Amino acid sequence: MPDFKIENLYKGERIYGIDEAGLGPLAGPIVFASCIIKDQNLSDELLENINDSKKLTKKKREWLFEVITNTLHIEYGISVIDNEVIDKLGLSAAWKHGVIESLKLQNPTLCLIDGIKNVIIPKCQSVPVVKGDQKSFSIATASIIAKVTRDRIMKKVHDEFPQYGFDKHVGYGTKLHIDKLMELGPCRYHRKSYSPVKLAIVKNNGN
Repeated sequence: MPDFKIENLYKGERIYGIDEAGLGPLAGPIVFASCIIKDQNLSDELLENINDSKKLTKKKREWLFEVITNTLHIEYGISVIDNEVIDKLGLSAAWKHGVIESLKLQNPTLCLIDGIKNVIIPKCQSVPVVKGDQKSFSIATASIIAKVTRDRIMKKVHDEFPQYGFDKHVGYGTKLHIDKLMELGPCRYHRKSYSPVKLAIVKNNGN
């Protein structure tokens, strides 16, 4: 379970944990969240349940999202980088852009970023943390915010384009998604710079 050991190494800093959801899918946005725990004396429901979002059920993530976003001692920022920006900038540059955008209204002095990549953040030290969503409480909290926010966006995408089955795969490259992509061609939410989407464009332009 994540805890505050990493955060407590940097006393006196405004420490934000940062995580993202949706880096790998073929469609939809990447959602970034930055989160600071201003007071570690949180409710037991948070201290006992916050975890890497991938280890939580959808129901528990939704419940925790509501608790997190209504807790006074937690501040957070969200950035949504859509598929058109990903195609324009490339994945790496879009990732860096998303990290910085999630902090736009914040005032961090140190950021803990989930993963192995780092990014230069103006007036702020940044530290990559491998498997940070399993170690750092603030990163795990950010992971829940990012995941739930993206899932809600993809629900709207599904409502607009139900024929692709976004309610089942939320944009990831499952067999169902690839099959539908090849059959129907991409919709406006697909990342056209990604190889399977490129193949679907070629196939459907040839029909």
